[in-house]
Amino acid sequence: MNAAAPQSTTARTPRRRIAVVGVLAATLVAATVGLAAPQSANAATATDDGWLRVGHLSPDTKGVDVELSSLAGGKKVFELDNVTYGQVSPYQELPVGTYVLSMRASDAPDSTPVISADVTVQAGDASTVVAYGRNTALKTAAFSDDLQQPGDGKAKLRLVQAATTAKKVDVKASDGTEVASDAAFGTASQYATVNAGKWDLDISGGGQTGSADLDLAGNTVSTLFVLDDSKGNLTIVPVTDAAATAATPTGGVQTGGGGTAADRGTTDFLHAVIRAVRGLFH
Repeated sequence: MNAAAPQSTTARTPRRRIAVVGVLAATLVAATVGLAAPQSANAATATDDGWLRVGHLSPDTKGVDVELSSLAGGKKVFELDNVTYGQVSPYQELPVGTYVLSMRASDAPDSTPVISADVTVQAGDASTVVAYGRNTALKTAAFSDDLQQPGDGKAKLRLVQAATTAKKVDVKASDGTEVASDAAFGTASQYATVNAGKWDLDISGGGQTGSADLDLAGNTVSTLFVLDDSKGNLTIVPVTDAAATAATPTGGVQTGGGGTAADRGTTDFLHAVIRAVRGLFH
């Protein structure tokens, strides 16, 4: 999987408040997240709308409130509360168009945005928009998501390199399979189709190392986010982009948090899931 430069993207819908779900796990399991995970690109291409999700990948930026507003008229179409490092929102279905994405400190809702960028939603396409880098040099990138599932017995995955401690990273499986080579900071690799099942991954770059244990279910699509951990090394947060358990792209709930994310118990996780589901209907 060679690194590919990010693409420009954007989105919109009626106003809704969405809870972002994130759990820090010692063993990262990408396959167990079926809730709110999109099935495939086929579901999106049947409409004139597109799909958008947002990720907070800046290790020294505190929790932010995210707003998406229409470029013309400034109408707010959805908002996310207190998004913290390593969290990725569910996908939201939005009419085609250009929007303004703004992030403000959660404890200062009326302050100047820490970052603001235009994003574009295209018909039938799914995109992931992330804020990444150190707080003093925040950047945004939009990646085009390929939700076409590979079929039973196979899994599809790509890598997004957002670790600030390494300009480039390599990711290899314990059996020698190369998942990504020289993946540059702020880029996404091409998707690769691999065998479903358990994967032991080693990450290296910039003198830093890390590892992750994944269990990839068959007929799923996942993104592996490379982030900084709390000790300055590298970690991988896997997010299920598409799974056979969902009929439409309504998710992207992650199984892990970033290096500075707090641990959460099962009860907190279930409460967050309930809030996320309720948010889709308001």
